[in-house]
Amino acid sequence: MKYVRAWWSFVLLVFAWGINTIIWSPQLTYIKYAHNNLTMVGLQLLHSGTIILYLIALLTVGAVLSHRPLRLARTGKMLLYTILVATGVVVVDWLTFNQFNYHRLYNALLPVSRNVAPLATVVIIASALLPWLRSKINNRGSLTGIVLTMLPLAATTIFNRDMFGLLKGNSVTFGLLILTIGALSDQLTVNRQTVAKWLGAALATNILLVAIMPNAAFQTHGSMLTAGRFTTPTFLPSVVVATSAFILLKKSLIRFTTTIKHPSYFLTGLTVLLSDAVVINRATVLTKSTNSLAGQLLIILGLTVLTLMITIWLPQLVNQLQRHWGLSQRIDCCLTTTPDQSVDQQLLTITHRVGTAILRQWPTLLALLVAYVLADLSIYYMGNHTHFVKQPMLWLTTLLIFLTFKALQALTNRYWLSLLVTGMGNAIWIIANIQKMDLRNEPILPSELAMINDLDSLLKMIDYHLLIYSGIAIVVIILAIIVLERWRRVQRLTWPWRLCWLLLAICAFGSAAFWNHHGSRMQTLMTGLDDQPHFIHQAVGAKQNGPTVQFLNNVDITVMSRPHGYSKATMDRISREYNQVAKKINTGRTNRLQDQTIIFNLSESFANPNRVPGVSLKANPIPKIDHIKKETTSGIMISSGYGGGTADMEYMTLTGFAMCNFAQTLSTPYTQLVPYLKHNPTIVQSFKYATAIHPYSKKFYDRGTDYPKFGFKSFFYLGSKKHPIKHQQKIDRNTYLSDQTAYANTLDQLKSHHGAQFINLVTMQNHLPYNNLYNGINRYRATVGDGTDPAQVENYAMGIHYTDTAVTQFIKEIDKLNRPITLVFYGDHLPGIYRNSMKKDGLKLHETDYFIYSNTAAQRQGAKKLTRSTHYVGPNDFIAMAAEQTNSRVTPYQAMLTQLYHQLPAYALSTQQNGTNSFNSAPEYINQQGKVVSYSSLTKQQKKLWHDYQLVQYDITAGHHYLLKTNMMK
Repeated sequence: MKYVRAWWSFVLLVFAWGINTIIWSPQLTYIKYAHNNLTMVGLQLLHSGTIILYLIALLTVGAVLSHRPLRLARTGKMLLYTILVATGVVVVDWLTFNQFNYHRLYNALLPVSRNVAPLATVVIIASALLPWLRSKINNRGSLTGIVLTMLPLAATTIFNRDMFGLLKGNSVTFGLLILTIGALSDQLTVNRQTVAKWLGAALATNILLVAIMPNAAFQTHGSMLTAGRFTTPTFLPSVVVATSAFILLKKSLIRFTTTIKHPSYFLTGLTVLLSDAVVINRATVLTKSTNSLAGQLLIILGLTVLTLMITIWLPQLVNQLQRHWGLSQRIDCCLTTTPDQSVDQQLLTITHRVGTAILRQWPTLLALLVAYVLADLSIYYMGNHTHFVKQPMLWLTTLLIFLTFKALQALTNRYWLSLLVTGMGNAIWIIANIQKMDLRNEPILPSELAMINDLDSLLKMIDYHLLIYSGIAIVVIILAIIVLERWRRVQRLTWPWRLCWLLLAICAFGSAAFWNHHGSRMQTLMTGLDDQPHFIHQAVGAKQNGPTVQFLNNVDITVMSRPHGYSKATMDRISREYNQVAKKINTGRTNRLQDQTIIFNLSESFANPNRVPGVSLKANPIPKIDHIKKETTSGIMISSGYGGGTADMEYMTLTGFAMCNFAQTLSTPYTQLVPYLKHNPTIVQSFKYATAIHPYSKKFYDRGTDYPKFGFKSFFYLGSKKHPIKHQQKIDRNTYLSDQTAYANTLDQLKSHHGAQFINLVTMQNHLPYNNLYNGINRYRATVGDGTDPAQVENYAMGIHYTDTAVTQFIKEIDKLNRPITLVFYGDHLPGIYRNSMKKDGLKLHETDYFIYSNTAAQRQGAKKLTRSTHYVGPNDFIAMAAEQTNSRVTPYQAMLTQLYHQLPAYALSTQQNGTNSFNSAPEYINQQGKVVSYSSLTKQQKKLWHDYQLVQYDITAGHHYLLKTNMMK
């Protein structure tokens, strides 16, 4: 009977421990109940009751730990077990619930210093402290000790100030106080009637204060803000009630507790599980499934029972695994001491044994050190000139290099050969990336490994001094391998370990094939490790992540998902169908694009600020462009980016392909797609001559590689010797060349090449930053919303004012030229200076200005203002619009683009995100009234047209290129 009563008491206390932690989490919905009524009083009393039972459980733990002999080995094992459980929780949360953050991993590996599970830390410390305390204090000293220990609690209760870092019971200080009281109370011999009186008085005080506090809070503050002042574990009457109850029940509680197997492991495991967010998160999610308070409480009870069962089962599982893998003997060898040793002797013995065990592992430690140094150097020389930053990427790179070494060791079973070859290989890898960063401002990418077949050409690009030094280094390393393998042999790996390391290396590097799978476990892991791929600017990715991780980031690149129905027969059908559409369109057209001069002018970050909600300017910065828009084809272009994405808009205008059709991982075709395709059909191929002009560097977005693939004959850029930017004026303090300069260079090209041509002009004047650029910005004084800097808006407005003047003057100049010229002017995206809510104002933050102007000579040839489907367009529409405005014939593909322009709404990436360096989103459709419409609202014919468009884009960019064998793209 006594055993049953003891069992029941212990289960109730441990259950209270768990329930108190989970049931009162602030994340749970019913905790927000805040009405001044009996229900509120009942909740507070219930909370106080669970706190008292929880405190009794802590007191029991303190007493039990004080009974056990002082063994530092036990404390060390408890720490290792705590780390194991905490790490296991992180892994289970990742694999089961697809949640991961590297801070939680740090917390798991360093549970004491990170203080994420204070009670686990308390149990670990108390396992060494309380046995010593029990041996030093007698019965009389125990009573004095209890009184002194309760003084911080009394001060906190009376003054309502946390002067001792008790943190409402969630701190190491509080845990040690309560466990110490438990240890001292176990030694205390007092009259049970006296204790019962103290229990009654404290209980009555506790109930009274807890019950009246909600009404007192309401009368004082008009709310329930302080209703829970006395429902905390630090409330002195609650601690007195718990202590008194423990003294009366301690024999039964301690007797049963000491019969449990692995009690220390059970306690630390329980505290870790209850401290980790995963349990509370599951409780929060599950309780949302019902609005019934009783149902929510049942869910909490069930989750608590499950947590306790797992906690009881875990020590047995760990013990079995240790025996199976032979870990118990190794741990015991390092931590076990003899019973007659003092604390100092135990500490010396453990220190000596652990140190010896570590020194025995010098080959592994040396390999890890080499891997860490190489990882640090690889990130440092990519331009991140601060050592030891971006620690998750540094450790991940270290792990990958170490696994490379272990894989080589598994294959060769030669330690020094594997280590030195790994070091040499990584040194070459770092140098090669440095060379490529200097030449092309980007690291080595997976697709470039094919260039190894042309090794002779690659070696010719390298300075011969570097080749000589490399040759000498290789000879030295070979000699070092021979000497070390003979002089300092390292124990060979057994076959099971060789296989294990090889599989680990394959899995680690092979996982890169899933890093960018949206919503996958591997993507969650990499995101949690703070991996930032930066597909738009590979150099930034290499600087942030290091060349190794950035290389692997580019392994999992899916160009485009295969549309249903894709086949050769389907593409043949599409080719025939749009051939007919092209013939029908061309019946009424008399001109050819190749006889026109078409200028696509991407105006960097050009968009009228007055359209942004909450922003207004003292004056209109673009009155002349607004006048031009009224006189010619014009409207709003829906951008697929905000604050960035220039190259994506440029790609869409030149190819007609849509970013929203590409897979989520293909965020920048210029760097991820174009360099690796043999055929890149664009509008350029409709002309006999084409020129690109960009008054800036050619390195960004791989323009130097992409433009020749598009078919441009010449590329004018800063630094070019063959096609230099001759005019190089700047305005005030702006570091970028002005738009007037861009148009001056374009006029030079128009005058030097007298025939028809296509010109792609990309300006830079209005690129960020927008701080203190111009004089006289007060003329555009801005009124802005919260968070937006008016000075930046005013500087930006002054910049587009200069654009307004330059564009107007350029149009006057092309009007003087007696040949048909059509200018397609468009802003690529808004500047990223507005702090509006993307969810609320996203569409407006993606609206830029555009117009299509044909000069006098083009108008004489039949160019006309378009009046249909012009209010809202996408960059993909400009090819069809330019052909229609100039009355030029179209290819079958351009005929498809014409139908898309007329029959479908404008389409873009979701305007609820910025679209810059992020995973692509599903298409968003905007009709001619500027409203977002759903795909389901499209007609059957519109859906067929959209699907045909996707099939064509897939075939050309990711499929079998069936259409290249037809005249569809010609």
